Amino acid sequence: MRKRRPESGIVVIWVLLALALSACTRQGQPTQAEPVRVSGVDVDAAEPAMAAASDGSVYLAWVEHHADGGADVMLAAFAATGESNSPAIRVNPTAGAASAWRGDPPAVDVAPDGTVYVTWTARAESGATDLYLSASRDKGESFGLPAKVNDDQKPGDRGMHSLAIAGDGRVFISWLDEPHMPVAENPGKKGHKHEAEANRELFVASSNDGGKTFSPNQLIAREVCPCCKTSLAIGPDRRVYVSWRQVLPGNLRHIAVASSSDLGQTFSSPVIVSDDRWTIAGCPVSGSSLSVSTDGTLQVLWYSGGEEGPNGVYRSESKDAGRTFSPRQLVAEGQAQGTPVLLPYREGAVAIWQADLGSNAHVMTAYLGDTLPVVNGLNQEVSSELPAASLVDDQILVAYIQSSNDRRSVWLVRKAATAGH
Repeated sequence: MRKRRPESGIVVIWVLLALALSACTRQGQPTQAEPVRVSGVDVDAAEPAMAAASDGSVYLAWVEHHADGGADVMLAAFAATGESNSPAIRVNPTAGAASAWRGDPPAVDVAPDGTVYVTWTARAESGATDLYLSASRDKGESFGLPAKVNDDQKPGDRGMHSLAIAGDGRVFISWLDEPHMPVAENPGKKGHKHEAEANRELFVASSNDGGKTFSPNQLIAREVCPCCKTSLAIGPDRRVYVSWRQVLPGNLRHIAVASSSDLGQTFSSPVIVSDDRWTIAGCPVSGSSLSVSTDGTLQVLWYSGGEEGPNGVYRSESKDAGRTFSPRQLVAEGQAQGTPVLLPYREGAVAIWQADLGSNAHVMTAYLGDTLPVVNGLNQEVSSELPAASLVDDQILVAYIQSSNDRRSVWLVRKAATAGH
């Protein structure tokens, strides 16, 4: 078991975070604390991911990139008040072995028993990648040896993964794979700037023993957009939902959803959420986000640049377990980057995404209730990119990336979840 190691500046950072978060809660409803840098000063850090536990603890993961091409997945834990007395810990057991890029961050979730799970990709031979799950059973103090998720033995490019934990502790993971494509035919990532890559296949696997072993990998869909992240959600009836961007004839790229009522043994036929008429001979690097409310309503949030309306972030919902979806509703018009975040909140949900405003990128939030959404920014003077987020009580904790002089850093800010703040 790997214990936490000292990281320069991290303890001071967490003290500052505690002060910033506690200050904003002293007088009535807080509005927004000052952003605090989470990653170290001398590292290139990006790809944040976040999850909240039932006790109010929040776990934030990010990736530190090294000059030699290696990377490490880091995780830090803190209380709802922001207090933390320990530095971050490396999740991958071998230093530099991880692999990540802006469209494919690690994924984090917390089981009802408090186990913290992280999925991440590791470099393999011949430029391939494998998908792993790591588990911490002491609230992020240490991680055991990871378990390999993909069971195909041929080299392939695995990623765009998502993670969800059922109420009984069962772990579900979705990802994209290319098990039937020789590595030589893989054009590579090359920065993932909309190059035409071969389409992928969508797989799902589950674990009922705390992530030690996994069910056989189950093929859910073919002809999947290769650089658009998958999404998982589990309803109160234990129905498992998975979403991806399907490539249809004519290079239409639309969000699809399938569901399982038998804990992932079988999945329904895919349903297209909205006919956006988005034709693009490349990859948008933007998936969807799912959320299921306590009454079983499934909500979907995604970005589209199709012909059926303006470019922007859209939402839709299903009240019949994903069989049909309501006409899409525009949340915010304009160019957006990355996969948006959707968090269940009260009678609706909170949406968080990166909007491109002129020359800068800014993180935006909106409460999605019965009325038209009210969009709010983080009121930052500097650019903020590719957010991750969690809800703690009536507060959103948002992690995002800042870039300066070809080096990135991960920051954290707290603001009220409701549209009125």
